[in-house]
Amino acid sequence: MDTNNGKADPWSPINYKLHADFVPKLVKHDLITLLSPKSHERILDLGCGDGVLTYHIQSMCKECIGIDISQRMIEEAKLNECKDVRVVNCEKLVEWINNEGFIGYFDAVFSNAALHWMKNQEAVIEGIAKCLKPGGRFVAELGGSGNVQSKDFMVLYSINHVNHNHIKNYYFFLFKKKNIKVVEKSLIGALDKRGYNGKDLSPWYFPSPEDYTQILNNYKFSVSYLSHFPRPTELPTSLNGWVETFGFSFLAPLDNNEKEIVKDEVEEMCKNEAFNNETDKWTLDYVRLRVVAQLNV
Repeated sequence: MDTNNGKADPWSPINYKLHADFVPKLVKHDLITLLSPKSHERILDLGCGDGVLTYHIQSMCKECIGIDISQRMIEEAKLNECKDVRVVNCEKLVEWINNEGFIGYFDAVFSNAALHWMKNQEAVIEGIAKCLKPGGRFVAELGGSGNVQSKDFMVLYSINHVNHNHIKNYYFFLFKKKNIKVVEKSLIGALDKRGYNGKDLSPWYFPSPEDYTQILNNYKFSVSYLSHFPRPTELPTSLNGWVETFGFSFLAPLDNNEKEIVKDEVEEMCKNEAFNNETDKWTLDYVRLRVVAQLNV
């Protein structure tokens, strides 16, 4: 199966560990608790990356298979002692399931910080539904829509939790929003200025709770828990490092000199919104969408 459409693998395990080690750390306890793996279960970790969470899940269930589009990240997952990890393009999940005989095979599908890299979300959810047993569950966290603009005033942010048919509203007061959208817009602007279509180069899909619920419902999932919430995240290194790790699709058409210029330019554009002079740290206000859904029989 063609995983990267003939392109070189842009993911770097070294950069990921250096600039983004917060990704599994921030969810390890909460998200795996939501998954609640059982000793008899077979679980698919979709977009497993370097396998840090896969390693923990496999110790709690009968079988855990991790899949990821990146050969380099899968090799890192093997070094991290993951038992069964494979290179798979998750947007071609149905093809892989059919080829491997995994129709109705898994008790649960788990995913962290991966689904927002998959623009063909319908194809992904179709595959998830196809590989789950009737009544199987889907537990995931991904980047969610950031509806709050970057402004220097208080914003009321509503978060809906859906649990056992009861809806509770939680409210967060955010000050001086420093959303990841600021970085995305800066990258798009920097590429547009150089004659490229920056928007087309963006690899991300950040759905609203309503849109994502509708997609799940289309494939016979019932959502039992949904949370859309801000998570301000302090970067361990710099915004330059973050862009190098996650913004590679924007940098791909540029030569090495232009890449460095664009990274510095984006840092300068985002500095007022996302850099704290007192701590000398960059902070991005991630907005996450966390969901638990069951496949209807």
